[in-house]
Amino acid sequence: MAQTAGGTAAPVPNADGQAPADAAQAPHGPDGSVMQTAAPDDANVADIVVTASRIGRAGFNAPTPTVVVGAATLEQRAAVNVADVLNEVPSFRRTAAPESGGIGNVGANNVDLRGLTPVRTLVLLDRLRLPGVTVPGQTVAGVPDLNIIPTALIKQVDVVTGGASAAYGSDAVAGVVNLQLNTKLQGIKANAQYGATRYNDAREFYDSIAAGTGFADGRGHIVVGGEYQHNDGTDLFNDKRAWGRQNAALVSLPANRAAGLPANLVANNVTFGTLTTGGLITPTVATNPVALRNLQFVVGPNGATTTAPFDAGAYQGQIATQMIGGSNVSPYQVLRGPSERYNLLGHVTYDFSDHVSVWAQGLYSNVYTHNVSAQIRAATGGTGPFITIRRDNAYLQQALTPGQLALVPAGGLSIGYLGNDFGPPALDTTNETTRFAGGLKGAFGSGWRWDVSGNYGRNKSVQLTSNSAITGNFNNAVDAVRVTSANVGASGLPIGSIACRSTLATPTNGCVPINILGQASYSPAAYAYAFGTSRAQTISTLLEGSANISGEPVSLWAGPVTVGAGVEIRRETLETNVDATSQAGLFAARVARNSPHVGQTVKEVYGEVIIPLLKDASFTKSLEFNGAARYTNYTTSGSVGTWKVGLTWKPIQDILFRSTLSRDIRAPSLPELFTPSVASVPSPLTNGAATDVRPAFVNQAAYAYSAITGGSAKLTPEIGHTFTAGVVFQPRFLSRFQASVDFYRIRVSNAIGATSPATIIQNCVGTGTASAGNPYCQLISFANNDLANGAILSVNGANANFAEFRTKGLDIAASYMQPLDEISAKLPGRLALTAQATHVIEYRSSLDVSLLYPNGVNRAGQTGALFGGSAGLPSWQVNGNIDYKVGRLDVNAQIRHISKSHQNNALIGPDQTGYSPALFNSISNNVIPAVTYFNFGASLNIGSEKVRSEVYFVLNNAFDKAPPLPAINNNAYYDLLGRAYRIGVRFGF
Repeated sequence: MAQTAGGTAAPVPNADGQAPADAAQAPHGPDGSVMQTAAPDDANVADIVVTASRIGRAGFNAPTPTVVVGAATLEQRAAVNVADVLNEVPSFRRTAAPESGGIGNVGANNVDLRGLTPVRTLVLLDRLRLPGVTVPGQTVAGVPDLNIIPTALIKQVDVVTGGASAAYGSDAVAGVVNLQLNTKLQGIKANAQYGATRYNDAREFYDSIAAGTGFADGRGHIVVGGEYQHNDGTDLFNDKRAWGRQNAALVSLPANRAAGLPANLVANNVTFGTLTTGGLITPTVATNPVALRNLQFVVGPNGATTTAPFDAGAYQGQIATQMIGGSNVSPYQVLRGPSERYNLLGHVTYDFSDHVSVWAQGLYSNVYTHNVSAQIRAATGGTGPFITIRRDNAYLQQALTPGQLALVPAGGLSIGYLGNDFGPPALDTTNETTRFAGGLKGAFGSGWRWDVSGNYGRNKSVQLTSNSAITGNFNNAVDAVRVTSANVGASGLPIGSIACRSTLATPTNGCVPINILGQASYSPAAYAYAFGTSRAQTISTLLEGSANISGEPVSLWAGPVTVGAGVEIRRETLETNVDATSQAGLFAARVARNSPHVGQTVKEVYGEVIIPLLKDASFTKSLEFNGAARYTNYTTSGSVGTWKVGLTWKPIQDILFRSTLSRDIRAPSLPELFTPSVASVPSPLTNGAATDVRPAFVNQAAYAYSAITGGSAKLTPEIGHTFTAGVVFQPRFLSRFQASVDFYRIRVSNAIGATSPATIIQNCVGTGTASAGNPYCQLISFANNDLANGAILSVNGANANFAEFRTKGLDIAASYMQPLDEISAKLPGRLALTAQATHVIEYRSSLDVSLLYPNGVNRAGQTGALFGGSAGLPSWQVNGNIDYKVGRLDVNAQIRHISKSHQNNALIGPDQTGYSPALFNSISNNVIPAVTYFNFGASLNIGSEKVRSEVYFVLNNAFDKAPPLPAINNNAYYDLLGRAYRIGVRFGF
């Protein structure tokens, strides 16, 4: 069987320290790995060398659990991206997947081990770093996008599920994902594929091709591969899908709710309650006359704007801008925006001799995504999302009757307005990545290997946000009045015409009036004045050089000691440029700001050793020690050291025990260090029990504050400590069976993050008082510096080293392959079974520590959407596969199971001990039922011995299982698209 961490002896690897080309076709091993259920016959099975260690030593039983995903698995799942398969491994949590929709999705495919976020998972290509995608304005580290790698050229993916910073450097706190290319590919292979959902959306076209050949009498070899993918995207989530039309959401009720009602409700038909497409005279603003409240502006039968009663639902005005029931438009969000990507990679090697070779590699990728989102048009002088329409507004006077107009106060009306008539803002993101790498490698003496390499990568991320309101201009355009002899001034405008109030004072300001009441009415010139397109571009680069050497300098009583050492140096740079309007902060939406060219240099040196302590002793089969240490210097954040120690003990041939202990780091990235601070559009700060309960504000109207986000040059590296311990079973009496159980515990301290404004405010003034000694109060700017009576002006949520993460759990895996003719000569074919499971026992973050939760919250067993809290992980996640191959036919089934969980572990539902609706954290239903998905696939080889030709079909979510509700913001584990199929053809020769 194939080796993974703790497997059997492996063959001598190639000069680059990797396994032979056919190794990727081996079934996967006993360490928690993913087995290729499309495994070949036993005669073709070869052991593999894993990458849990920098030392490419054959036969090394790695102490760190390692998952291996091979090319056959990618083909079996008809994957268009390697992340599609990796995110099915239970130890991963899917993050910014394409199905997350919305304005913030940039189409990147990242990987997230242990739920510690992608920034703490190091992604490598053949052990070298990849440039990260740094989106303009983001304040977290840019991480590599797996979209850039042609899937057809991937030989296998090794996943080290434990701390590996000592071996690989910064970011490997949760583990390492190393993509290995098939640099020995011979011949041509191609793939054409089409897929869609049962709703005939998310239609996808995918094509790939790869080719390889030798030259110079076999001394050289070249491979080239590329792929193209186009996805049409979907419509609104509440359009075609029955679960989406329910408009389910979790809403929070105020403290003065009716007796018997919980503080939080999971409810259907949750829509906007204080905002409408044509404008609503909101009932929640005291200055609006009682007689006019809840009148909405509509277009009457004669085409003129008038008013009509608004069908208000329950809790209108009590749950932010939402209500339950009633009649109004639903949130505007697609499940998946259209996307298009293409990439190309070439690799060439040339052997100068049997001991020295040179290689070079080039990569180009272009990923484009389009997303849309609703936008509420807020105006200066309004309260929260409301727009103030003054009494002399020309369009208001036309819409109201004389009697209604007489009730309007001089200050005007507060109108709740959705900007749907203008269409949603659109975000177009293009991520362009180029990478060039090359080096020399060779061997000398008895088993010594060396390599020297260089790597340059560049990512350009461009975001265009179109149809975005320019706040000041939009407000000016809405504030339209009739021109009279009293106000015409020097404007020269015709008496009786309608003009912007601002134009009467400044005739050359270019303002053209807009009527938003009932149905938006505006000219092209008015739209050009009030709306625009923001453009932001971030360019990040990575320049890396490294040299490594490994060998066996001495032999002890139990075998040779293997050592490895190396040095690395890299230079990272970052620069962001935006248009002038964005730089001035004039758009309604938050956009990036100009960031000067910044950079940091990293110098590293590491060493690793493997010492066999016992071998074939009377009481043990083998015992080995593995240790590594690394010293790193950052020009921005200083020096830091990391280390790892591990043991593997095989008391008998059938059982292997293993354990590791490591200290890992993640240094602050350039975006985290240098992203300029940006103040958000003012947000409403509610009073009473919700937020600001200081005596001076309990009975006051809501007011607005700004949230400040950005980087901080004071950041220092995060520190992680990882412990793993496990056992691997390979019983001789059942030679094709392999199983493993591994325990892991990870603690990250001094972690980099940004505290949410709501958390800062709650932890400062949540008890009704504010103290200068409270660290959260130090992040708030009060009017007149008065902590008792001053309004909150702004909240500083910039990056800081304040967080801590803790998680622990179990990884369980098993695999078995059985030729059926060994059971009975009448049974043809081969059956392969694999299963992987992750049980999360604890998952905590200091982000949950607050006045309400002084001990934080264990988020293990939570899969609900954030709802203002932290994300969680399922208690159990299981992935099982069964594959049957007979002759030219191969059929398979996959079962994915997510255990019963909670919406939010900080809340208490009726099924839980201690529930009472009077509790501040009560919820009507905190249960998310267990969900199981069934995926099926089949392939038929219709080719010949010389030409491979295969047709295949994959059916995902075969029984069209709807996601648990509310689902729109929670696609990490649950399928939102519904039943979908992929069909295609592969050929090769």
